[in-house]
Amino acid sequence: MPDDIAIRYAGVEKRLGRQQVLRGVDLEIRRGECLVVIGRSGGGKSVLLKHLIGLMKPDAGRIEVDGQDVVPLSEVQLVPIRKKIGIVFQGGALFDSLDVEANLAFPLREEKSIPEAEIADRVRDALDAVGMLGHEKKMPGELSGGMKKRVALARAIIRRPEAVLYDEPTTGLDPIMADSIDQLIVRTRERYGVTSVVVTHDMHSAYTIAHRIAMLHEGRIYTVDTVDRIRNSSDPVIHRFVNGISSEGPSP
Repeated sequence: MPDDIAIRYAGVEKRLGRQQVLRGVDLEIRRGECLVVIGRSGGGKSVLLKHLIGLMKPDAGRIEVDGQDVVPLSEVQLVPIRKKIGIVFQGGALFDSLDVEANLAFPLREEKSIPEAEIADRVRDALDAVGMLGHEKKMPGELSGGMKKRVALARAIIRRPEAVLYDEPTTGLDPIMADSIDQLIVRTRERYGVTSVVVTHDMHSAYTIAHRIAMLHEGRIYTVDTVDRIRNSSDPVIHRFVNGISSEGPSP
């Protein structure tokens, strides 16, 4: 795999029940870029992310991280791969019984080899990166939706990963808070040099953060292109999706 490719999907197929969700996905994600994956709800975008960290196994195909196929790896063998990849789940997935500080420290304490002083430093650094210093002792129930997203991102970067995956990061947020999260994704990529993969149907967000946009359509990658080309595309499938026009609507 070329040095500039961090992640590669090759011929990935997945069936869930009677539905063939992925029908041979081919996709390369460049090191250090922000790739946004768009597509209709229920079309398999989040399934793509779950395959990357081994939460799902494909029925066929390869998924490579730094040239290593992760598909045949056991749970133990996946540990070093998962340390390379942070993930921000749609709902944040914070531990309700732990305060913000303990939520961030949890993955570091699990390693049992990092001194508490270093853990404290890294917690402060991560909270500073997402603008949440001063909220260390708050419980998740005391946080707004946007604050939970910020803490979830801080936890995702606490291990200094090479890549961060975002599953619908602006869902449920008002436009101002959504824009704040978008800017945070951009700053995180710039500050840490991480590869970012963002699943969303929010086209404003996609246009704001992406280097390239990949469209998942009918179980395959329909296109991968720049923001400008996606935004101005005359292809009926792309045009209808990015402009929110149903299939009954007029063609461009």
